[in-house]
Amino acid sequence: MPDTPNRSVARAFTIIDELSENGSGRASELAARLEMPVSTVHDYLQALVDTGYVTVEDKVYHPSTRFLEVGHRQRHRFEVVKAVRDELAAVAEETGEHVTLLIEENDQAVILAVQEGSEAITLFAYPGARMPLHVTAPGKAMLAHMDPKRVESILDRGLVEITSETITDPDVLLEQLELVRERGYAVDEGERIAGMVCIAAPVLDKRDELRGAICVCGPESRLDETRRAEIADVVKRAANVTQVNLDYV
Repeated sequence: MPDTPNRSVARAFTIIDELSENGSGRASELAARLEMPVSTVHDYLQALVDTGYVTVEDKVYHPSTRFLEVGHRQRHRFEVVKAVRDELAAVAEETGEHVTLLIEENDQAVILAVQEGSEAITLFAYPGARMPLHVTAPGKAMLAHMDPKRVESILDRGLVEITSETITDPDVLLEQLELVRERGYAVDEGERIAGMVCIAAPVLDKRDELRGAICVCGPESRLDETRRAEIADVVKRAANVTQVNLDYV
């Protein structure tokens, strides 16, 4: 079957995703994993090398730092990143925990910024990391303020299980989203990372449009009910200040 422009682009990004997942690879290795002809994979890799998005040394290919450049530029185009910068630092200092700003993109939660407090557990969290909305506190905080028809569409595709605590029942999730709207924050208890509790508040602008969510994560052993209530107040306050800041970005 001849390549169409859409098919060519899809193949190129499939190869990039495979390279990113594994860090590097030879054309033959990638071809085997992707079940594509070696010659086809090699041609795509060479085109990606020519554009600067892939590097090659001793016939081993790697994603290049061009992706960092593209991502960094795009991240700083988000007004919410500028509006939340000081608040993330303040929340990290006040709670001592791991703090993130996430947005919703293509029905996923995407990290835009990370700040670590003095007691934060180092997590595999970095700008650009993405995850299903339903498995995270910030994802649920954002789902609670998305158009109901869109939420229904997301639920209809199924709720993937990440840990034994992940909510996979749509009715249970919808009940939680209603609770999020009532109290102004969301919680996940080991639903994406076992043993971790995350608390998040949505960031809305003056038109009540969703702009993201601020999240604090810490080990379950450190976040008892009293501590959770304190952190919930902190993230709600930070979300409110960010909302005000958005008017002046």
